[in-house]
Amino acid sequence: MGAPADRRSEGRYVEIPREMVASGDWVTPRLDGVKYFEKPPLLYWLEAIAIRLFGVQAWALRLWLALFALAGCLVVYAAGRRLFGRRAGLLAAAVLATSPLYYFLSQSITVDMPVAVLMTGALLAALLGLESPPGRRRRLLLWAAYACAALATLAKGLIGFLLPGLIVLVWVAVCRRWRALRPLYLPSGLAIFLSIGLPWHLLVARANPDFLWFYFVHEHFLRYATKVSDRYQPPWYFVPILLAGMMPWTVFLPRALAIERDERDDPRRREAIFLLLWAGIVFAFFSASGSKLITYVLPCCPPLALLVGRALDRAWETGRPLRAPSAALLAAGAALAALG
Repeated sequence: MGAPADRRSEGRYVEIPREMVASGDWVTPRLDGVKYFEKPPLLYWLEAIAIRLFGVQAWALRLWLALFALAGCLVVYAAGRRLFGRRAGLLAAAVLATSPLYYFLSQSITVDMPVAVLMTGALLAALLGLESPPGRRRRLLLWAAYACAALATLAKGLIGFLLPGLIVLVWVAVCRRWRALRPLYLPSGLAIFLSIGLPWHLLVARANPDFLWFYFVHEHFLRYATKVSDRYQPPWYFVPILLAGMMPWTVFLPRALAIERDERDDPRRREAIFLLLWAGIVFAFFSASGSKLITYVLPCCPPLALLVGRALDRAWETGRPLRAPSAALLAAGAALAALG
């Protein structure tokens, strides 16, 4: 069963992989010798590899988180360039990299950065794939989406594929893009997903009869729907966190979230709606949960960064001046970021 709750999560996410290396058992996570089924093993495995290669060194244990954060910025740039243009992609990556919530979690040993980046990869690959005509490019993008969703599931559980799947389905319904689902490469995609995400679940369930109930029922459904984890916060809890976590770019969110009249017939409007739904569904999902931590809202940052980068690019293109308060706040935030 799960070990007692420990707010010092970094110590927990280091000790479990250290015990994996010491025991040679990379299937059943243990904390101080007690079976620990609260999270899947992806981060444990990565940290165990770092320990095997470099020992228990602070820089090595934080290296994976920094690499994930860098990968997230590169994925946002690549997708932003494809969707809205090179300048918009660069601006979006800069917004993401300098957002305080994203920046500080890139140095914190938790599962939230890996799952946020992998979900970002899954959603952006799915969007680009669904917007591509049938062919090799579409197939590879959708296969990448299936693989990223499987890795996200290994990082933090069922939300790794449930949230991306929900976002895509809602977008298809809102934009009436049902034809975009053909072909979806479902048989080969499911084979990729299951080959990555299923083996550990089968192995750990076979070795531990108590795993299935605790992991699926207690850790997923009861933790979400009840206050069993003793982490309840009011529904508005993530509002100030997200606003502060994206400073100084928060001042551009009203413009970024609006679809202006002159772009209502723009083919790229669908992509903007996808990003709006992505941020909104993730925010609403975790706001309704009976368990809340500051880090849960991190997956909202990449789509909001893309929307802000798109808005800044449009302002640049049209020559619209920034308002004085926004410019002053942006300059102050940039100075603080540079100092940090």
